[in-house]
Amino acid sequence: MTVEFFNSQMDRLAGLRFAPTDMTTHWEALHGMPELVLEAAVTRAQSTRVEFPTPIELRQDADQAAPVSIAAEVDRGRDLETPITFTIPEIEKALHITREWSYYCETCSDSGWKNYFCGGIQDKHKPWIERRTCDRRHAHGAHEWIEPCSCAEWNPELKRRKARDAKYATKGGTA
Repeated sequence: MTVEFFNSQMDRLAGLRFAPTDMTTHWEALHGMPELVLEAAVTRAQSTRVEFPTPIELRQDADQAAPVSIAAEVDRGRDLETPITFTIPEIEKALHITREWSYYCETCSDSGWKNYFCGGIQDKHKPWIERRTCDRRHAHGAHEWIEPCSCAEWNPELKRRKARDAKYATKGGTA
C-alpha cells in the first residue's frame, strides 16, 4: 500500500470525533494490509463509528468487511460403486450412503484432537475410543478426555482451517 492511498483513506474518516493529528501509529500498524481491505474497513468504520478508530478497531472492521480469502476445501469424497443402505427401525427410515469421505488423519478425523476414555473395565464407554489413564492423581469418576493429535503439525485440513480462521486483527493483515 502506498502512503498516498493510506492518507486518502484516513482522510475519509476526518469527520469522526477525535481524529489524530499524526497518522504515524496508524501507518505503522496498517501499512501491510491490502488496499482493498483497508478501503472496506474504512467504509465500514464510516457507517459504524462515532470516534476515529484505533488501528486495532480498523483491523476489526477489516475482519467484518473483508474476511481473509483462503483456498477452497478439496473434495476428498468418492462415489461408492455400490451404495450402502441402512434401515433405522426406530424411525422407520432408510439411510442411503452413496459417497465415502477420506480423512488426512483417521485417528482424529481431521479435528486435531485425539479422544481417550479414563475409567475401569466395568465402566461403559464408546468402544471406538481408546482407554488411557488421564493425568489426574486423585480418585475420580470415569470420563472422556482429549489431547492434541499427532497430526496437528502436518495435517493439510487443519492448516486450511487455521488459515480460514486467521484474522487481520491477529495476523498483521498481510493476506
